[in-house]
Amino acid sequence: MTASRLLHVEGSPRGARSRTGMVARRLIAGLPSHDFELLDLHKAALPRFEGETIEGRYALIAGEQVDPSVKADWDAIAAATAHFLSFDGWLFTVPMWNFGIPWRLKQYIDVLTHPGLTFTVEDGAVKGLAEGKQAIIIAGGALDIRAGGPAEALDFQVAYMKAWLGFIGVSDVHVVHVRPTYGTPAEVEAAMQAAYADADTLAADLRV
Repeated sequence: MTASRLLHVEGSPRGARSRTGMVARRLIAGLPSHDFELLDLHKAALPRFEGETIEGRYALIAGEQVDPSVKADWDAIAAATAHFLSFDGWLFTVPMWNFGIPWRLKQYIDVLTHPGLTFTVEDGAVKGLAEGKQAIIIAGGALDIRAGGPAEALDFQVAYMKAWLGFIGVSDVHVVHVRPTYGTPAEVEAAMQAAYADADTLAADLRV
């Protein structure tokens, strides 16, 4: 399925200096007929999910109503999830931080991933509620964690994102790697050019 309205979830706080962001902007430029909305996670006011609010999750799991004292928090979480699911798909810009993903992106995922909101459990089986949608991951980092790469075993970045997306029902996932983002100027420039080329190819495929 080719998505036409996508949420660009920006996981890097580096703004214009972000290399994953640079490649994402190249991809967006190649999809002029697609409508992108930006969600900059390092500027967004995400719903509160801590302390007593977490207790409400156990009520959801049990199929019960959350306590009135945390209803406002859960209303905000439900609204954030409804906004997320309103799109045909998502473009995630994901730099690697300590082998994984930036904490604000993880926080956003924690806000979204709740029973009855992005998945259900029926007869012991999980059913993702984002089924039929599409995701694009622009993944950057100093380490080559791609399959067969020297740091494959340290991939808690792309593997995590794909596992989470699969959990909520998304199987149509495209990945563009930007690697290495640290090294000699020539090495980094070569990585950027390769990523731009991959983004151009993906954009052409998605325009079909």
